[in-house]
Amino acid sequence: MNRKIPLILTLLLMAIAPSAAPAYLPQGFIGVSPQSAANSADFKLMDEAGVESVRLPVYWFQVQARPPTVADADWSGFDREVGLAAESGIRVMPFVWGSPEWVAPQAIDLPVKSSWQRWGWTKLLREAAGRYGPNGSFWKDNPDLPFLPIRRWEIWNEENIVTFAERPEPAAFARLIRISGRILHRADPGAEVILGGLFGRPLQVPPNVGSGDFLSRFYRARNVKRYFDGVALHPYVARARAMGAQLENLRRIMRVHNDGATPLYVTELGWGSRGGPTRWERGLQGQANQLSQSFAMLSSQRLRWGVAGVWWFTWTDEGGGCSFCRSAGLLTEKRKAKPAWYRFNAWTGGDPDAVPRAFFGPAGEELEVSEEPDVVGEEAIAAPTDRRR
Repeated sequence: MNRKIPLILTLLLMAIAPSAAPAYLPQGFIGVSPQSAANSADFKLMDEAGVESVRLPVYWFQVQARPPTVADADWSGFDREVGLAAESGIRVMPFVWGSPEWVAPQAIDLPVKSSWQRWGWTKLLREAAGRYGPNGSFWKDNPDLPFLPIRRWEIWNEENIVTFAERPEPAAFARLIRISGRILHRADPGAEVILGGLFGRPLQVPPNVGSGDFLSRFYRARNVKRYFDGVALHPYVARARAMGAQLENLRRIMRVHNDGATPLYVTELGWGSRGGPTRWERGLQGQANQLSQSFAMLSSQRLRWGVAGVWWFTWTDEGGGCSFCRSAGLLTEKRKAKPAWYRFNAWTGGDPDAVPRAFFGPAGEELEVSEEPDVVGEEAIAAPTDRRR
């Protein structure tokens, strides 16, 4: 028995030590999905944190607020973000969504019902690929930037829930993917078209549609496979271990439809650092623990599940409109490090000391520097009581 103790201790250390994790994940596997606009300092910090990919929205209703027949598209805002990311050596993966008023009454309406809607969407994607792709005008106009063309395009976002689709309908989304794949693959034969991140297990079904059911019905719409190159999932769960069942289910459905080789992408994954009341808020240390556990699962199972990348949601606590978004960041609004920041950098090989450590009071409130506790280290960061049982 005594001879087994060192082996047992070694195995335990290997299981819990995130510093060992980078050996099991490819470089660039982990990215971030900010919920608010990032500035130059943010992108530099991302670079120091070992981030090589950032997932950013292209809001159609902002880019083309007026019909193309009366006004040109305004790409200046996205130009800025792509440029700042490139300066820090970070490649952008956009998710494109949001119908403008001249297309549909609501932003969440898929633009597939009329020829006018389909024409508008086609024009948007053609312009985007022609601007940011390998032969894009943006790179020609900015020759001093590192050349990091956009090759991966995520189409829409959480289209299986009513937050992003008025009536989640797989057949309508299949039509959107056919249009999108045709345009983007023609503009750039090496482009990858990714199905917008499916919300894993919605709370209300119906009107929402579970991710597996939605994907299965999407395939049954027929004539879709050649138009996309990956499937994205947002496996928001109370505890990381529940994520595996969602990935297993999607992979099973893809195999049933003879699509087992197509990669999965976890384009949003995260927890809040407050103590409740929702199932996605785990407390400060709980958020860090869920990050470590979820990344460890992806590290050990990514080949079996066919997962090609993960994007942590989100970068900072600034902004956000969901129930846990205001505490889902790796950093506070003041760009100070929460416990999850240190776990994240252990996996990416980034520099955890790039930002100062945040300190929190017993109720989870961030303390000013003058209120810094006498105790230093992770034990000085008080996690609020977990109220979810």
